[in-house]
Amino acid sequence: MTGLYVDSASVLHRTPTSVKFLLLSLILAGVFLVENLYALGGILLFSVLLYPVAGIRLPFAWAAVLPVIPFIVLTVAAQMVFSSLHGGAVFGVRICVAVLLASLLTYTTRSSDMLDLFGKVLGPLHHVGVSPWRAGLVLSLTVRAVPMLSASITTAREAFVARGQKAAGYEIVVPVIVGLIQSAEAIGDAISARGLEFDVSEA
Repeated sequence: MTGLYVDSASVLHRTPTSVKFLLLSLILAGVFLVENLYALGGILLFSVLLYPVAGIRLPFAWAAVLPVIPFIVLTVAAQMVFSSLHGGAVFGVRICVAVLLASLLTYTTRSSDMLDLFGKVLGPLHHVGVSPWRAGLVLSLTVRAVPMLSASITTAREAFVARGQKAAGYEIVVPVIVGLIQSAEAIGDAISARGLEFDVSEA
């Protein structure tokens, strides 16, 4: 299966997938409870520094955040208008932290490991007629959707720059959609090539 895994021998790469998901959940739960902007800034810095600790270059962190910047700007502006400047800033930092950490999880976790974890966690669904393997596959692909979108947007922007053009937001929509469709087709082909379109339990 194709993915955004970045090979490395870091501690984060060697950490069990279940532990990484648990830590991600706890950190994000804490982030969305913190209101102090200075504390959130420290958490944001910590999230960025985790990338080199994991042996992943900082441009990967920027590539993860770049696609959601327009959404963050619009949402923060709305928060500032209808709530307060502090509330808008807090919301923006929270989203950046969430995107950085979720992307780091995909960079340091193999698709197969993620799929195995989801299959085990969703095991009880088998009793109600739902395939845990299929449900795990859907969740695994969903987790990787945001980084895949990020990579597609980055590729489209770089293509415009390489041609000496400045890409406006609307001009990259079509290339991004085409890139995502190609990625989806590649994933589908990989699944079919490995005979994974059928759950093992169904064979």
